[in-house]
Amino acid sequence: METTILKIITKKEITQYISKFRQSLSDSYEIFKKNGEIKTEIDDNNLLKCIRLVDSWVESILYDLECNLIPWSFYGILKNDIDNKLPVFNDVSFKEEECGFLYQYFAKRISNIENLVQIYSFYKVLGYAQKTTVLIGANGCGKTILANLLQETLNVNNGIVIPAQKLLIFPSFANTPNYDKAEPQYNQYQKEILNDKITYEAKEMDSFDYSIARKYGSEMVKVMGLLLGQRQIRINIAARKVLDDEDVAKEEFRGILDDVIDIWNNLIQHRTLFCTDSNELKIRYNSIVYNAHEMSDGERIIIYLAGRVLSAPLNGIIIVDEPELHLHKSIANKLWDILEAKRSDCRFIYFTHDLDFATSRNCQRGWIKEFIHPDRWHIELIEENEIPEELLLKLLGSRKPVLFCEGEQSSLDNRMFEILFPNYTIQGVGSCKNVINFTKAYNRIPTTYCKAYGIIDKDFRNEVQLRRLSDIGVFSYDIAEIENLFLTEEFLKEYAIIKHESLNFQDIKDKVFCGIFKMCRVSDFVLYCRIY
Repeated sequence: METTILKIITKKEITQYISKFRQSLSDSYEIFKKNGEIKTEIDDNNLLKCIRLVDSWVESILYDLECNLIPWSFYGILKNDIDNKLPVFNDVSFKEEECGFLYQYFAKRISNIENLVQIYSFYKVLGYAQKTTVLIGANGCGKTILANLLQETLNVNNGIVIPAQKLLIFPSFANTPNYDKAEPQYNQYQKEILNDKITYEAKEMDSFDYSIARKYGSEMVKVMGLLLGQRQIRINIAARKVLDDEDVAKEEFRGILDDVIDIWNNLIQHRTLFCTDSNELKIRYNSIVYNAHEMSDGERIIIYLAGRVLSAPLNGIIIVDEPELHLHKSIANKLWDILEAKRSDCRFIYFTHDLDFATSRNCQRGWIKEFIHPDRWHIELIEENEIPEELLLKLLGSRKPVLFCEGEQSSLDNRMFEILFPNYTIQGVGSCKNVINFTKAYNRIPTTYCKAYGIIDKDFRNEVQLRRLSDIGVFSYDIAEIENLFLTEEFLKEYAIIKHESLNFQDIKDKVFCGIFKMCRVSDFVLYCRIY
């Protein structure tokens, strides 16, 4: 695979480089202003605003460098980002007649600073991508947009983005692809940003922009072309050694595709994937053999994901958008366990909204707290606390206040409180002890949108105990247990409104007391009335 070799840069060198860039930026602006190339006050204000933002960003980087917060392996990324995103003028004494052209170039490049600040902020929150990380966020939180924004940085830093949207049509090749042609095409494909957040004018009902489908539909051609071509090269080289009477290990015949096949067969145990002598992928099921293009979505996506990860550049960053897509949960977890182990040289960054997958990863975790369209994110890491991790991940994304209650999600408590408190996220957590502990723990987390409350059965608690609980946001009702709500007139009236039913409360009283009188002795009934 193509590997970008980043020059090793010292702390002193990167500090000097950034300081020089900062001064060059200021000098360039002064020259433009002096030569009258900033035509309007609006242009001047916008450009000056961007320059001040750059200056503030550079100041924060210099501070982070001074505090040794940035690892040396990230210095090259910083330099490449500045070189590729922002204008750098080594000689600010350019001729006056060049100012018009250079101003347009300068203004266009300087407008990239906001994206660059976002990228730097993202990496800083994640500890400069030194660890594998899983980021969880709800649908619509801009995961795909963020992944695409990071693509350009990754292109020059041994990284790839595996998109969520996939159109995996399995190709059939008339001949084994030529590796010398397949590899550069694949490397170029890895640098492209696949974006389906575009539109086209549909003049007829069968109108379609085939250029979009072509990009997505050709992904599997690029992946399989590379895998088949690389495998054939490996076989040819090893075979030549055998003919020359050299010692050849069995592993020398194997290509990346052989590892992909092993992974597939390890996960799909009731079928067997194999490569024929003519370099065609086939599946054997009992005595039946069929072609690879007849595989299910989940089966073919294993080949795609494994092929892309195992073909990724050395020591890179692999960003995966929705890694669990089209896969059974048990298979998804095992697949990424295997791929992480095989590519231990890389760091993985997962974007997901699947809680089971998020909690299955043994890595640092974060959540996309806020997304402001089109390109603003607030991302925070999740620290250890007393709330079970899966529950915490679920609640962190809630825009409503959280109400912990007794019982489970399917319990009567949970269903009743969803009716009574529609503006709250209701979460059953079992015992009253859990309600109290989880409410305290959640409200200690500084990275939450809303406050949490708890509601518990009164049981035999006295007024002093209830008052202490209310101080931490845990409350009770005036009845002993939740079921007794059905014996209160206020609740039944509200419940009837929600159910769109009429209610004769006196008729209900008569039937209840009549039923109790028939079932109990008179003395028991008198005692019951005194208690309740």
